[in-house]
Amino acid sequence: MAARVKEQSIAVFGESGSGKTVLLSSFYGATTEPSFRAESLYTVLADDTGQGRLLLQNYLRMRNQARVPDTNRFNATPYSFTLKMKDPGDGRAARARPFDALRLVWHDYPGQWFEEEPSSDEEAARRIETFTTLLKSDVALVLVDGQKLLDHAGEEEKYLKSMLWG
Repeated sequence: MAARVKEQSIAVFGESGSGKTVLLSSFYGATTEPSFRAESLYTVLADDTGQGRLLLQNYLRMRNQARVPDTNRFNATPYSFTLKMKDPGDGRAARARPFDALRLVWHDYPGQWFEEEPSSDEEAARRIETFTTLLKSDVALVLVDGQKLLDHAGEEEKYLKSMLWG
């Protein structure tokens, strides 16, 4: 019997440096920790092992060396993860569930795209394609750069308006 997989798409909006890639790397890296694996009712697998390795390296550099991931200035990248229950239960309970696994597709893109003009027609087309995909996501998060908010103390609303309208 083929596995029934439900897919959810996640869009995370934010300026350059707001933490989009940090959040993504932290999500995946935390699910590889022995304590998570021991206590969680599900497993999280990166569908692309190369992407999983990159996210894990980002996570370990953040955790062990307090170094944030390298900035991505050019490409939008979807990261796909499959979440599966560790103990699917007996056959009857498993068949009663509406799906067997959940695929999360997490879209990461350069924050500079909010702040800079495209350098070519090709880049402009990639941006439009990416933002169209982001707007079709099932879940959307907006990240606010806490340091920039702090830098605009007393004028937070101006910063937030400029960020949202940018």
